[in-house]
Amino acid sequence: MPNYKIFQDTPEQAKVQIFGSNTSTPFNTDSSGNLAITSTGLAVTAPANGLTVTASADGLAITPPANGLTITSTGLAVTSPANGLTVTASADGLAITPPTNGLAITSTGLAVTAPANGLTVTASVDGLAITPPTNGLTITSTGLAVTAPVNGLTVTASADGLAITPPTNGLTITSTGLAVTAPVNGLTVTASADGLAITPPTNGLTITSTGLAVTAPADGLLITSTGLAISRGTTDVSATRANITDTAGSPDTTYDVIGVQTWTFGVVNASTVANAQALVSLQISPDSTTWINEAGPVTLSQNGLATLVSSIFLKYARVYYSAVNGASAVTLNIFFQGEL
Repeated sequence: MPNYKIFQDTPEQAKVQIFGSNTSTPFNTDSSGNLAITSTGLAVTAPANGLTVTASADGLAITPPANGLTITSTGLAVTSPANGLTVTASADGLAITPPTNGLAITSTGLAVTAPANGLTVTASVDGLAITPPTNGLTITSTGLAVTAPVNGLTVTASADGLAITPPTNGLTITSTGLAVTAPVNGLTVTASADGLAITPPTNGLTITSTGLAVTAPADGLLITSTGLAISRGTTDVSATRANITDTAGSPDTTYDVIGVQTWTFGVVNASTVANAQALVSLQISPDSTTWINEAGPVTLSQNGLATLVSSIFLKYARVYYSAVNGASAVTLNIFFQGEL
């Protein structure tokens, strides 16, 4: 130090200590006289989420922050986040590991693993192969094949052209034309040499070479080739009322005549006694509760016939009958006949 005298016969044995801000601890050197910073080597403290470099016994080590880039003694390793892309340096080359159900690159080519019911593309030795899901589209080396679901349409590429195979009872396209096979009681269309022929089911619509003919069901509508003819339906109901002795009278069956265009009650006195007489009337009502006499009363002797017709239209109609003499039982045959 200045102003101090040092006496040393051998100058190279003179020693000097150097201090920093801490005057109690001098700087340290190794056995070779090199300045030693720490006991383990060089340490750099990086900021949070930064890069840390340490000098280990084997060489330089770089420690990245969590989820960052890692450099190891065997190569470069990238650790990706969950569901991300992983790149590793293997002995054979670069390997990329995708997340589950992602893109896979292998040493033989490109392989795409599709999700369930999706499209799978693989690189085979012969070329590109596309594997569809079950019942999907298939591309083969000979052409395009479509496998349809059950009861669906099947299209195949044959040597002669396009062939469409429909499901059972469906549409058929053949080399000679179009044929439609209809279900039972359905419409059948055939392509004959003369033109288009439509064959309807039994009792259906028939189109012939001369015109249109409609065959109506029984009691239905009939259209003929000479014009329009309507064959209406009819109703015919009869009943027998025997041993009538009530002189006050009784109503017979009520009929709803709202849908009958014309109708008549016919009453026959079928009594076996010559002096057995009856009184019959026609009653009508709008609600089947309140009744009025529309025709009659008519005195009907043995074997006599009375016809009862209404001139007023109401929804309900019936015959009202009674015996003239309670001692002589009467038998009546009552008819209701009409045209719909």
